[in-house]
Amino acid sequence: MAEFLLKERTFQFSANLLKYFRSVSADKEFSILKIQLFRSASSIGANISEGVSGSSEKEFSRYLKIALRSCNESNYWLRLILEVYSKEIDKVALAEFISETEQIARILNKSIQTLSAKFAANGSFSRKMMGNAEKSSSN
Repeated sequence: MAEFLLKERTFQFSANLLKYFRSVSADKEFSILKIQLFRSASSIGANISEGVSGSSEKEFSRYLKIALRSCNESNYWLRLILEVYSKEIDKVALAEFISETEQIARILNKSIQTLSAKFAANGSFSRKMMGNAEKSSSN
């Protein structure tokens, strides 16, 4: 259940980001930054989806780590765009996207920590534990 929620949340994040930036006209330099942002943002949910359907728990954890790195990269591009293009961009919308990357990163980080701890204690772990990680990260 929690996997689905996180997959859906990251899908919606990417879709909303693409829809928002599609409406923002830009010069060539800004277009390059948007492409970098689109790649990293869409990679978050794609890696979670791929990890969920992976063949092993270790592989699942690896994809969560990749998703976390993509989330951090997206946060970087959003902050850079806000800094450089603050006059052309809706600051409130960008602040919401930045906040969402920070929240998703916390969920992913907590999930990775939980999985790692369970793996260290038991030699294996279950994907079902992600539910607890998402609940505790949103508090």
